[in-house]
Amino acid sequence: MRKVLLATLTGLVALTVPLQAQVTIRHGQSLSQLLNNLYGGNGIQLKDTGHQAHFGDSQDFQQFSETLQAVLQSRSLYPLPPTTGVISYTFNEETGTYTRATGSFGPVLADRASTTGIGNINFSTSYTIGNFETINGNETTTLTLRHCLTAQCVSNIASPYLQDTIRIDMRMRLKSQAWATSIVYGLTNKIDIGIVIPYLRNDLQVFTHASIIPGPQSAPPGPHEFEIALETPDQLGSATAIGIGDITARAKYQLASSLPFDLAVLGDLILPSGDQQDFLGTGATRVKGTFIASKQGAKFAPHLNAGVEYNIDDSSLWNIDYRIGSEIVATPRLTLVGDLLGVIRPGVSGEFTARALDGQELIGQSEIDAAIGGKWEVNPTTLLVMNVLTPLNTSGIRPSASFTVGLQVGF
Repeated sequence: MRKVLLATLTGLVALTVPLQAQVTIRHGQSLSQLLNNLYGGNGIQLKDTGHQAHFGDSQDFQQFSETLQAVLQSRSLYPLPPTTGVISYTFNEETGTYTRATGSFGPVLADRASTTGIGNINFSTSYTIGNFETINGNETTTLTLRHCLTAQCVSNIASPYLQDTIRIDMRMRLKSQAWATSIVYGLTNKIDIGIVIPYLRNDLQVFTHASIIPGPQSAPPGPHEFEIALETPDQLGSATAIGIGDITARAKYQLASSLPFDLAVLGDLILPSGDQQDFLGTGATRVKGTFIASKQGAKFAPHLNAGVEYNIDDSSLWNIDYRIGSEIVATPRLTLVGDLLGVIRPGVSGEFTARALDGQELIGQSEIDAAIGGKWEVNPTTLLVMNVLTPLNTSGIRPSASFTVGLQVGF
């Protein structure tokens, strides 16, 4: 629906050429460059009416582009496959041995404490698609370009038009597709090691409309108006990026426990292998530690994951990740899964804003999502995986829904 709306809006703009609503088409060699190139990348030049005005400068769009890039890269655009294999083992406290887990096939987006088992291999591949179209729940984001940044703009009563601003209403659509391949190997009955290699395609569309907003003391008609030969108020840009994302190396250690549930710790090392300028990767090395608690029951298998991720390049971007839910054994061949997922960023205040945003933050401190999915046993060593993830609050930049389908194979 939003895609149709954007196409309709673009068409209407294009049809009004005689009425000064021509659209300038922008392109960029990278997704970040596309945003930087809006309005030529150096603010907006207005018509010379005896007063030739220029609003904003190159830093305005560059800062916004960098902020948007940081928000999108503060959390993975796709869900990591779990380390839980088609075949997994849990520690039996009574016998002191590891026995094969039965019942549930395991969670889809979270992890359980069981391991793959010594010498066993779990291979999984998944495809995820999501459209990022809102920022903090709003389909339109407002940027403000100022004619003058000095105190003269406020105090010069003789020239009140210096307080005029240009308002840019921006609509964005980022269609992200990810193919994630994961291999987990049972080094021992207690230790799993693995790697996740993502391959992504990002398609970015941006439409902007600029309008002149008179200052408090400025009465139109003033000296400020657009000149299509210099700059059109409407801009439409598109760019596509394809490539490897950030590769994750991981290891899980199952703890011996006398408690009525299984325990494990999971460590992730996320390497900056994806192109930062194309939103394929963060450009930063991150480490994450996750505590896992789970219980394997005949019909229900609850699980809890609590993790902390640390950004080595920017310590203020650390976050707390939690996932809580349960697997439900619907039939011997079908496991249904429900999860509540969230991330908390204690140190992000003031990190995700730019001058043109005029005090707006592109992200909040807490994001909460809900997921529902399932695993179907194709044969004793192969599982078909499906999942849908949807946000429960409006913080940040997230898709209205993301869909995942994949396969897990055990060897």
